[in-house]
Amino acid sequence: MLIGSRAADRAEATAAELNAAASVDTVAGRDNAACAAESDIVLIAVPWDGHADLLTGLKAELAGKVVIDCVNPLGFDKQGPFALPVAEGSAAQQAEALLPDSRVTAAFHHVSAVLLADLSIASIDTDVLVLGDDREATDQVRALADAIPGMRGIYGGRLRNAHQVEALTANLIAVNRRYKAHAGLRITDV
Repeated sequence: MLIGSRAADRAEATAAELNAAASVDTVAGRDNAACAAESDIVLIAVPWDGHADLLTGLKAELAGKVVIDCVNPLGFDKQGPFALPVAEGSAAQQAEALLPDSRVTAAFHHVSAVLLADLSIASIDTDVLVLGDDREATDQVRALADAIPGMRGIYGGRLRNAHQVEALTANLIAVNRRYKAHAGLRITDV
């Protein structure tokens, strides 16, 4: 597994911390370009403000790759989180526009980073909505979600529907703040 950062030394330090925390030696750090070039599937998890610049800079390295965009274009004010408008419709659609040679999907928007980082948690009881226009790519991303104990990958529709999924994150943040929780989603009857 590779972790990317603008600076290779930061990625290497984070990889070392993860390896130590999990008592493994399977995570390596690279600068973003090297990470993208060496990977078949790339998860984009950056602040919204840096989304377009990052993807533009990695266009060549991400060509032909499955790109999982989990960026949530959100703003925050005294009243709480809110969805920001995106000219392309959603962060995932912006990724698709900037990366025409990549296989863009949208997923993992509602998974708590706190839960993922807590190695004492044996199972994360949540579903991951996976959106995209490339069936093989969405099936690969669903399988990645299924590999995490307790998690299920659920096909959530075409990429044009990613805005609703990204925006719902504002509601989950509000729920989590109110109830001091790390709530996710569970889709019933599937």
